[in-house]
Amino acid sequence: MNRLLPAFILLAICVFFDGCGRPYAPSPPTTGDIYRPVYASYADIRTVQTLAPQPLKNVGKIYIKDKYLFINDVGSGIHVMDNSDPEKPVQLAFIAILGNQELAIKDSILYADNVTDLVALNIANPLNVRLVKRIENAFEYSTYPIATNVRFECPDPNKGAVIRWEKAAIENPMCYR
Repeated sequence: MNRLLPAFILLAICVFFDGCGRPYAPSPPTTGDIYRPVYASYADIRTVQTLAPQPLKNVGKIYIKDKYLFINDVGSGIHVMDNSDPEKPVQLAFIAILGNQELAIKDSILYADNVTDLVALNIANPLNVRLVKRIENAFEYSTYPIATNVRFECPDPNKGAVIRWEKAAIENPMCYR
C-alpha cells in the first residue's frame, strides 16, 4: 500500500495541473479580411478548352517540354508559349482548366487537376489540345479557404463547387476557420 501512495499522489498532481490552464480555441477575429466563395457548376468546371492567349495573372509552376513553356495560372488554367527564342517567348494559347493548381507532362500527355478531377490532355499540337481522359473525383474536395484564422461566408453546395475565394464586405459571416 505504501508503494502505491506516491504513484497515486503523482497521478493526482498530473491530473490537477493538466486540467488547469488548458488553452481554448481563439475567438474569431472581429477585424480583418472576410471572404466569399465563388462558385461554378460542375458542367462549367468540366469544360476544358483551348483559347486564344490570355494575360498572365497568377503565375504558378512552369514546365518546359521541347520548345514549349507550359505556365500554370493558378486556379484558371495553363498558358502555352513557344520558347524557340528564350529571349522572346511567344504566347500561343491558353488551356482553360478551372481550379487548376498542378501540372505534369509525360511524352505528349499533360496531366492536370481540375478541381476534384484529374485530366489527361494530348498536347502533341499545343494549338489544338484534346482531352484524352478524365478521372472524376480523383482529389479530395474542400469547400473551405486554405487560410486559417479568417472569417468567411459559409459555402452553399447547392450553388455549385467553390473554385476560389474573394475578399468581400459581408456583415456577420457565420463561418470561421
